[in-house]
Amino acid sequence: MLFSNSILFDLVIFTFSLAVAKLVLDRRSSHLATLRGPRSNNIFFGRIREFLDDPATAVDRWVSEYGYVFKMPSVLGTNRIVISDPKAVAHVYANDSFGYQRLSSGKKFTRTFFGHSMLSADGEDHRRLRRAAAPAFTNGALRDTMNVFYDSVYKLKGAWDVLFESHDEVIIDVQQWYDPNSHRNINLMLDSMGIAGFGHDFRSLDGHKSPVSEALDGLLEDSSFRVVLTVGVFFPQVLKLPLKRIKIIRRMQKAFTDIAKVLLENSQQEKEFSDVEKDRSILGLLLKGRSQNTNFKLLQDEAVGQSHLSTNYHANMIVTVSLSVRPTIFLLLACTQTMEKWALVELARHPEMQHKLRRELLQFSGSDPTWDQIVTGTACPYLDAVVNEALRLHPPVQTLQRIADKDDVVPLSSPIKTSSGKMVDSIFIPKGTTVTTPFVYINRSEAFWGPNAKQFVPERWLEENPYPSKDFSGYRHLYTFSDGPRICLGKMFALAEFKAVLSVLIRNFTFELPSGPDTPIGIHKGVLPRPKLADEAGCVLRMRVRQATREGEQSSQ
Repeated sequence: MLFSNSILFDLVIFTFSLAVAKLVLDRRSSHLATLRGPRSNNIFFGRIREFLDDPATAVDRWVSEYGYVFKMPSVLGTNRIVISDPKAVAHVYANDSFGYQRLSSGKKFTRTFFGHSMLSADGEDHRRLRRAAAPAFTNGALRDTMNVFYDSVYKLKGAWDVLFESHDEVIIDVQQWYDPNSHRNINLMLDSMGIAGFGHDFRSLDGHKSPVSEALDGLLEDSSFRVVLTVGVFFPQVLKLPLKRIKIIRRMQKAFTDIAKVLLENSQQEKEFSDVEKDRSILGLLLKGRSQNTNFKLLQDEAVGQSHLSTNYHANMIVTVSLSVRPTIFLLLACTQTMEKWALVELARHPEMQHKLRRELLQFSGSDPTWDQIVTGTACPYLDAVVNEALRLHPPVQTLQRIADKDDVVPLSSPIKTSSGKMVDSIFIPKGTTVTTPFVYINRSEAFWGPNAKQFVPERWLEENPYPSKDFSGYRHLYTFSDGPRICLGKMFALAEFKAVLSVLIRNFTFELPSGPDTPIGIHKGVLPRPKLADEAGCVLRMRVRQATREGEQSSQ
């Protein structure tokens, strides 16, 4: 009898939940019915697979038919809104983290791998963590990281110079910065960002493997990682299974935590002993936030304001807040590494641009450009243009999803036609609706960037922009770093590393694709879209590398 009552109760709850879900979906669908969009061609996936496979091409086609705002059939009969209208995009991202939040599946995924962090937080929680971390990402705090980036790339240059002692030309797989015949895997960015971000040398340039490098290689190169992570976003329980890829991420998570604890111990020694070498890494600066004698203070309620709590509590809280930036730095590492490879591909495709950039950089043949010269200054306008064009044409994060946390009316720059034929200059988005922004389409749209929008043209950044892209509010009118309250906190950190690497490599080496500028380039669809040789099965990007000469005589220093 008790068993029967239990089953009856479960059935009632299940039926009630279905009814509520149906009411919510019916309400949402009734409002979305006014929007036009492509029809579903798959009962389970709608048009989502087509969209994920090539978002730029799919959205380009749909925008031409339905306008800059349309609905797209998604998983299991649901719909999402896709927006690329400038005013609509600005509105959504101005309210990011409050009116529009990360999808719950994405937040669960981030918490599983990185713990509680800025990436998994929303609203006041996100604002609090961001305010605590922000002092370590200012220009003043980051200026010293240039030396770290230069040290790492010069170690790579030294390794390559050895190869040229017996060869005029060397084949380098720039995907891993190594000579394919040596079987040596070098992760340049891991070393530089490890020191600058975590105060920890992963020694990748010395051939050392670590849980972090193992996870990074898997995320960027192993397609099976993408499958596991994609499934994990929709079904977080998968991330708790004892799978090999999950174990790799867990080991990375533990490694980051151990690094933070060591940094905490070192910061205490700095406080007690004046002759201890100062740690200027991002996490090091955050850990100093508990000191009353530093400008890098953590929020009072996140660190030491509660004097009645134990020292261990303080230490744990500080490590927690410091580790909240861990996924930010890790994602910067992955994204910047991807953008650097795309920049080298485009410069190899356009030898005249590579030569023009080298001529500009040779003004620093006796020294290296400083932070104030190439990050915040204008000493290298063409380097700045090349970097911006790589960010525009090849954004590592191609789309971003948010879910409406409340009913909202979104203004439009240009009116769109509804399913009834009416022209409207705003749209209603009901609470719970998924809103997708296709950054890669926006960055490559001829309507926004002109007739050569799909081509690599750094010169566009040296001229006045006459196109509607100037209406976008992101960094340099790009949404590569997102925008609003959740704009990438470490964008200047990433740009500094990007420019330091290019400035040294292009000054000292020339890069050519195996079959010349017209060598077919494909896309390796891992977690991030990376360039590869189209005729290679794996994520391989071999280039013919030579030592550059100045005025045809001597190698630049």
